[in-house]
Amino acid sequence: MLFSIFFVKEVKDRFLVEYETAFVDNISHGKLNKQPEKNHNVSIKEAWTNTKFQQTDFFPGTALRVYQARIFKEMLQEEPLFLKGFGLEASQYRIRQKAKEHNLFYDYGEFNFHNQYVQSLAELGIVGLLLLLIMLFVNLNNGLLKKDFLHIAFAITMIMLFLSESFFCRQRGIVFFILLYCLFNAWAKNRDNI
Repeated sequence: MLFSIFFVKEVKDRFLVEYETAFVDNISHGKLNKQPEKNHNVSIKEAWTNTKFQQTDFFPGTALRVYQARIFKEMLQEEPLFLKGFGLEASQYRIRQKAKEHNLFYDYGEFNFHNQYVQSLAELGIVGLLLLLIMLFVNLNNGLLKKDFLHIAFAITMIMLFLSESFFCRQRGIVFFILLYCLFNAWAKNRDNI
């Protein structure tokens, strides 16, 4: 990874855009990611606080995820979705409404929350989030009890990945997680019986 950041131009440029967005209040203005000068990279602070955006605003990855967390917070304040959620895939309509409300251009209304924990809470309510957290805890606990490096690595990777992606919104994400989850945890149980 370090090699890529320093020696692969595309990775280096993308890393610099994310760094500028996260730690410097918008000094890049499109010069690092080869966008026309008229584009404005939205900073994390702007993503959290601005009520309206311009047509030239561009959300780098981190700023987009902060904006998505912000609109979820707004949804929680507007509707009592905490217990029951909106329903499976029903949050996307609300995200589109928020994009119009905040005057977002491009297709930012088509992105999901990019956070599996927030996505689960928004669509399935607190019960769905608790089930996900229990599954992750059981997975990590089984790996630690068995002292299996691959199982622990899988558990930690899933916990971290769910912070930046809505992994269960795609069929391949569901199949990947369930397949490895079942293999690791079934193997952990069977190993006790041997």
